[in-house]
Order: sequence, then structure tokens, then C-alpha cells
Amino acid sequence: MKHVAALLFSTLLLTVPDARAQLAELHDADGNVVNGQTVVHWGDMQTANQKQGLDVVLLGSATKVVNVKRYELSVQTGTENYFCWGVCYTPVDAGSQPFWQAQSQHSIVLDPGVPEDAFGAYHTPNGMMGSSIYRYVWFDVNAPSDSVWVDIEFRVTAVGVEEEATSVQEFVLFPNPVLGREFSLRYGLSTTDVNGLEFVLHDAVGQQVMRQRLSSVSGRVAIGVEGLPSGVYFATLERQGAQLRTERLVLGSR
Repeated sequence: MKHVAALLFSTLLLTVPDARAQLAELHDADGNVVNGQTVVHWGDMQTANQKQGLDVVLLGSATKVVNVKRYELSVQTGTENYFCWGVCYTPVDAGSQPFWQAQSQHSIVLDPGVPEDAFGAYHTPNGMMGSSIYRYVWFDVNAPSDSVWVDIEFRVTAVGVEEEATSVQEFVLFPNPVLGREFSLRYGLSTTDVNGLEFVLHDAVGQQVMRQRLSSVSGRVAIGVEGLPSGVYFATLERQGAQLRTERLVLGSR
């Protein structure tokens, strides 16, 4: 069962400023800038303390004191999580601490252009399969609205499902943002097995709002969104419950 933090998306919009504030750049292990994006970490359900690290590179010309806070957007009940920012905190049960800010004395002084690798997000599945999504926000202690964020998604499956995810050759949503009553999904897999293939849509706090079975391993499908409120959603291609690919989808005012 999935636990969804009691944080309305409208509240998140107020408390998590736009990544374009550009306090810093967040770099993944390949050096990609992932500001305002979702970073996916694949893992199996037996491995504890699964880690997703990021480097934080301060922009501008002035040294700043930077801290970090974490929101649980959508987490699997029975799992545990924690993070490190200079120091590592004690793991907590999913849902017990939906908002978590590093203690002020653990803020780090960052110099412009110097990568800081003291951050790590950790997730322990405790045998639970599924997706858990956390939002991390870095902010200037002396000007908290100067911030940058990233979503980190831990996708926990049986061993080998990550390899199946590489069979996704195409997963495109257009137009995005959606301003009309429907959007198009174009997808394609390298496999010939269509068994259990589905399109799933979740809202920003992890509630499933749509599930649609796909009848072929590739194609283009029109998907109606009439009745869904404007906002940010997460569209996922699934096979037999395993998440193969996720993309962010924005529904505008219609």
C-alpha cells in the first residue's frame, strides 16, 4: 500500500519555488543538470540503504550557507528513508515524517563553482516493491526563497526488471503542457510481449487517477483528460505492475 503525504499540491507550489531561481546546479553521476526534474534510481526489494547521490554546484559569485529539506510526495508503506547533508540522519518509517529539514547546524558553506558531494538520498524497501518519490529542496539559509529542487524516485522491483526497462524505445507525451481535452501517447517497445502493458497516471501527491491497458507493444493512443484538474502529473508505462518509464505531464487550464 502506498502512503501519500498530507501535503496539497497547492501547498507545495507555495513552499517549493521554481527551479529557475538558480541557486545552484544539481548534477547526477553522469554530470547532467537535473534541476526541477525527476531522477530515477532502480533497485531490488532486498537491498537496504539504496543511495541516490547528487553534486550541488553553487552558482553566482558569492559564498552562501545552504541547507536542504525533504518532502515525501508518494512513498510505499513499510519502507524507510533518510538522507545525508554533511551528516547522515537516522532512518525513519515512510509516512512518519513527511517533511524533514536538515538541522541548521548542519548547513554547509558552499563556494561558487565547487561541486559539493555531501548529499545522498537513501531508501530501504524492506521487501516492498513499488515506487517512492521524494522531493529535495536546497535553499540559501539567509534567503530561503533562493532555492532549487529535484524529485528522486526509487523504483523497487524484482531483480532484472531494470533490464526490461531498457526495452522502451519510445515514450512520448504531446502536447505537453496539455491545453485541450486530450493528449497523445506515442510509445514503442523492442519486445513482442504485450501481456500486462498499461499506461498509468498519478497526480502530484501520488494518487492514481488513470489506468489504461495497452493492446500492442507500440503505437499512438489519444488519452482524454476531461475532468482532471490542472496541475503536474506523472505518466508511467507499466508491465505487470513494474514501472518501465515515467515522464512528467502538465495539464494547463482548459
